[in-house]
Amino acid sequence: MKKTKTANQGTKRFASVSALVKATLEDQSKAEAICQKITGMQIVNAMIRSRAAAGMTQADVAQKMNCTQSAVSKLEHSSDAELTLQDIANYLRATGGRLNIGVGKQPNRVERIKELATGLKHELEALADLSSASDDASIRKSINGFFGEAWFNLFSIMCTATAKLPKEKEETSLLSLIEGEFFDPIASEKLKLAKC
Repeated sequence: MKKTKTANQGTKRFASVSALVKATLEDQSKAEAICQKITGMQIVNAMIRSRAAAGMTQADVAQKMNCTQSAVSKLEHSSDAELTLQDIANYLRATGGRLNIGVGKQPNRVERIKELATGLKHELEALADLSSASDDASIRKSINGFFGEAWFNLFSIMCTATAKLPKEKEETSLLSLIEGEFFDPIASEKLKLAKC
């Protein structure tokens, strides 16, 4: 993002804090040191954002972590390299944040979609089990309503993505099978899901 001047204030906008530091500090060696510190605190900054999103103070987090507020402050002023996985996990558990760790090679798009589909299946089944086990009609109604919305949204997403596929001659595909029946991504709200 380029620096631009706003019409009203004449102030500059920067794409990142690092860009701001580099543009405003005359001593470029200090600017570079600050930028390296910022780069080395990406996990810490994500943790702080998790606390802010939860509307919690350092003291609130300390209480949930069974430690002092100064210990939480020390964590928040650490570099990523100084943190342990246990520190991160405890902090995020206290703030209601989430920690995802991947080990191994980066998955390609197909592998990533399969991972997401497996996770989605697991979460939907857990939600269905919750609905089945609940004696509260309002909970069951809400979950059933969510399933209807999710079904429609997922189907619409698949239709829109499928419409971007190139048309292949003499090939029987899912696209060719559904196009004649009810595939219309532009008017997907008119889909008759009863056919599925």
